[in-house]
Amino acid sequence: MTIHAFTVLGGFAAGKTYKATVSKVLLCCAVGIVLLCSAPLLTSCSEWNDHYDESPIATEAVEVFSGDVATYLRTATDLSQISQLFEQAGAYASTSPDKQYTFFVCDNATFAQGSGTIADATRFANYCVSDAAVTPSELVDGFGINNRAGKTIWVYGSGSSARIDNFGIVKTIKATNGYIYVIDGVLPVRQSAYEYLQSLGDDYSTFRSLVSRFEQRVFDREHSAVTGINQAGETVYDTVWVTRNTLMDRYTDQGVDYWNMRDENFVTTMFIPSNEQIRSALDSALDSIPVWLNRPATAADREKFEEWIVRACFSDKRLEPAQVSATAADLQAVGGYRMEVDATADVTRYKASDVAYWRPSVQTVDVDRRINLSNGYAYYCTNFKIPNHVVIYRVKTRFYQLWDVLDVANSPYFDWINLGGFSGTISTLSSYDALSQYGWPIIDYNLLAACPTEQAVSDSLVCGVEYSGLIFDPTTNQALECRLPAGEYYLRMGFDRNSIYLLDIYFNDSLVVSNLKAGNMNADRIANDIPVYGIQAPGYPEGYDPEVWIQYDQNAAAYDTDGYTIGIVRLKKNGNFRIRVESKDMGYRYKRTEPGDGSNYGQLLMYHWCLRPTHNNY
Repeated sequence: MTIHAFTVLGGFAAGKTYKATVSKVLLCCAVGIVLLCSAPLLTSCSEWNDHYDESPIATEAVEVFSGDVATYLRTATDLSQISQLFEQAGAYASTSPDKQYTFFVCDNATFAQGSGTIADATRFANYCVSDAAVTPSELVDGFGINNRAGKTIWVYGSGSSARIDNFGIVKTIKATNGYIYVIDGVLPVRQSAYEYLQSLGDDYSTFRSLVSRFEQRVFDREHSAVTGINQAGETVYDTVWVTRNTLMDRYTDQGVDYWNMRDENFVTTMFIPSNEQIRSALDSALDSIPVWLNRPATAADREKFEEWIVRACFSDKRLEPAQVSATAADLQAVGGYRMEVDATADVTRYKASDVAYWRPSVQTVDVDRRINLSNGYAYYCTNFKIPNHVVIYRVKTRFYQLWDVLDVANSPYFDWINLGGFSGTISTLSSYDALSQYGWPIIDYNLLAACPTEQAVSDSLVCGVEYSGLIFDPTTNQALECRLPAGEYYLRMGFDRNSIYLLDIYFNDSLVVSNLKAGNMNADRIANDIPVYGIQAPGYPEGYDPEVWIQYDQNAAAYDTDGYTIGIVRLKKNGNFRIRVESKDMGYRYKRTEPGDGSNYGQLLMYHWCLRPTHNNY
């Protein structure tokens, strides 16, 4: 028989269940039958447990007391001060000899030293009591004990090193209805992560405000009772209102609660950046946009960065200092699904959330100032940054745009290898305009074409081009040089889908892929899965959700994607880059036609390139 810990023990440990053997259960039942006939034989199954408990005792010694927990505490002179507080707070009045409890106490000398920290006697008493018996063998690292205050007391260490919260165990007493643990400190009433967030001082008001920006007071239909129908035929409710964080409340794909920062039952680690750290991080990110993306920063950029700050600063795991130290591996913030409510259609959907990445070597925290919470930890940041992969969504250029503003044949940005006969107006696909009425730009599919020279055809020479990274600026109608930060990027490209030759592609002289069939790359109409902030999803324009637009057009899933994945490339230093495209078989596959002939699939037919930072580009 398997019994979950939170049902029987009032506590929980990840992935842990507790087993009672069938023979023991049956034997207890048999003893109960015998009791009807012969009471002196054995008084109860609980006495069987007292003598034949299968769980090993983790502490060196356990004092056995023949009375209940309340009697022990009332008569223990060295515990009289905390016992008196329990008495006055009604802790004993709510116990019963036939139920099980756990009390955490300290001796008079310890209580006298630490009692000044007790602000509310009743709340403190409820915090020190669990309505379940927690055995010494269950006091293992990471185990959580639910108390009467609705909070969790955490166990650190195991065996003889087990600590309750921050305190060692001085003595363990087993009473007839539970356990008493004497610890070497006054148990502090810990705040939850959300309570601690709300209590932050003025130096952290920006972070607190950013979180609260996404909180809404909403009607909870599920828990609101129907009271009748009004004259308009509308249902009338005895309304229950709840708070929801539209950015951070997380669910399963079926809408079951997965995590929220306001609920004590969900483990949380919170990172706390100061006002100055947030201001500096935002300024740095916004100042980088004109340099990296050749455009001014906008209010939408700031909003995106502020959302990332909130998403990144919460984990649904209890992260120990070693896991957040400057030498630790990257972490993922809270995942799960976000609720999206379409009030007009009265439809609720659950959409996978973008997972923020936290790099401890960059987002450094004061590991010596860990704040213990009732449902996790909090750490104060010592350095804070908006990652490069958040500042740069993607950089993408279509070659026909450059054709319109550059003399591509003679531009210093293009080095042609055994190619000529250039054209920038060939198109083998119709323009995509199905979503233009909803504000999404029309996508044209003109290709930049180049034909092998006569000598390349006769001698089967390598054909290709090497070009610099240029961004087309539609506001000035100019081609501008890329100035990107060093780091890791996904390189994606598009050619004509009917091309018949193979390609070798280099990034800054490093071979990325060889013998790639150009016809595999259908311009940018590739809806392959690629990571975006850690989620497997096609690379669409920023803010574009294909699940929304597919109802308007069946081809919406292929709208303006990143293109075909060539590979992951690394820009070793800040600045521009070079891409080289070569073909060893284009020369002999090419059949001579007039330049600009769109049906000649032996010529080079290029559509675009795209760089999207990986999450490693921090």
